[in-house]
Amino acid sequence: MRIRLELAYLGTFFEGWQVQAPRADGSRPRTVQGVLEDSLKGLFGGAPARVHGAGRTDSGVHAEAQVAHADLPPAAPSIPFEGMRRGLNTKLPFDVRVLSVSEAADDFHARHSATGKIYVYRLRRGEILLPHRGLVEALAGEPLDVDAMRVAAARLVGTRDFAPFSITGSDPGTTVRTLARLDVEEDGPLLVITAGGDGFLRGMVRRLVGTLRDAGRGRIRPEEALERPGPTAEARGLTLARVLYAPDAPGGGVAAPPRAR
Repeated sequence: MRIRLELAYLGTFFEGWQVQAPRADGSRPRTVQGVLEDSLKGLFGGAPARVHGAGRTDSGVHAEAQVAHADLPPAAPSIPFEGMRRGLNTKLPFDVRVLSVSEAADDFHARHSATGKIYVYRLRRGEILLPHRGLVEALAGEPLDVDAMRVAAARLVGTRDFAPFSITGSDPGTTVRTLARLDVEEDGPLLVITAGGDGFLRGMVRRLVGTLRDAGRGRIRPEEALERPGPTAEARGLTLARVLYAPDAPGGGVAAPPRAR
């Protein structure tokens, strides 16, 4: 049986989502996929279960609603879905939580069935970032022209080759993506930047944020946003907020432009 899991995690103390090869000293990097697979193995009596995520978040990036799937071992004991959720949460570390477990169709794939993703970047303006906020927010100590950032954001929206906005390690396939929205909203001193599209290259959202920040502090003209990508923003401000699925696709959800990476 294939199960669908919805997860939330704090990426601060993880070296990304994906399981990595052991280090030279034999220790294993701490990853979200790794601790989840270990917990599933413990829940089902030592039988391994491979977990596939909708997005391979980088080190330090968080998730409010990551989606994953796994095929349960053939000899796995019968456990109700709510029991699986509770059981996994007793085994997982404090910075990962399973929000829900449900049955998925055999052809559902957390990544390949997805039609889009929504990311949120939280950037707090001011001189001090309180420690607890610093877990999921980044600090902007300089004045920012929010109107200029919004003009730059409008310039970036659309379907185009976003290779200049990616970092090393992006998917080797096409680098064309559809950025359906890039919103800059103010909540007091907090800037909330929301990016939604059919998929994102590695580091793409963080470089989009860096570009908007450059426009906000006058380093580039807003009209130059496409031609002058900014630096990669800090990982700690970025959260995977939602994974989108077509209504008639296994897994359910909200329709978005087709294709996701």
